[in-house]
Amino acid sequence: MNKIYFAITAIVILICGYLGLNFWLLDNRSQQHVITESLGLDPYELKTYPTNPNLSNRDLSKPLVVFFGDSRAVAWPAIANIPFEFINRGINGQTTDQVLGRLSTHVASLSPQIVVVQVGVNDLRDFAAFPNESRNVINNCKQNIQKIVDRLTQELKATVILTTIFPTSELSQSLRANWSEEADRAIIEINQFIKSLKSDRVIILDAATLLADERGKVRPIYSRDILHLNSQGYTMLNDELLKILTNQIGGRKLQTSKPLYFL
Repeated sequence: MNKIYFAITAIVILICGYLGLNFWLLDNRSQQHVITESLGLDPYELKTYPTNPNLSNRDLSKPLVVFFGDSRAVAWPAIANIPFEFINRGINGQTTDQVLGRLSTHVASLSPQIVVVQVGVNDLRDFAAFPNESRNVINNCKQNIQKIVDRLTQELKATVILTTIFPTSELSQSLRANWSEEADRAIIEINQFIKSLKSDRVIILDAATLLADERGKVRPIYSRDILHLNSQGYTMLNDELLKILTNQIGGRKLQTSKPLYFL
């Protein structure tokens, strides 16, 4: 009798687990469908921020710093109690194609003097699924970063603080199938390219070197998950950003373009 009871119980558990898994997959697929549909209508996610922002409360005596890029830019906090104003224009999950595509709408209208750029990691997230496309992806990422920098410096006359791509943290066993080691090598290659863009108007904030341990991974004390930093990580980056703003930029006569509005 006990054997029959345990067998029935095991079957019920398996059925419940199967149904639960399918429900989760269906719900996840539905969420992805909603995201895909919304991106189809607004591929650059322009609706995330106002097209014509209200800048009436800005202190025009302070240079404006804009954080621009992906989720790593979204999470980057402003530095308090310094003579700079900060506005964030990051969007979660965006590739360099998307960031470039919304530059005019989300950044030009603000007329910033300084733009902190963190982009690139989302271009590499599908390496595991499409390994044959890796070289094209890397080249496209480099080209887009170059275009972003050129437009910010030439069209907006902004000073760019270009950050190297944050490395990833140590992968758990469950995530190894979803993230390719080739993507980590690509980060190193793209970061070398980023460093080559240094100029009078482009300052390199080498976040990768500041964050990484001897294996090239983000130090655990700075890591929130595989791709993102915790508050300690951003505190450390802001210490370096503060040095750049006060020592390298503080004495400059900053240029800015006239406000541009794009509908």
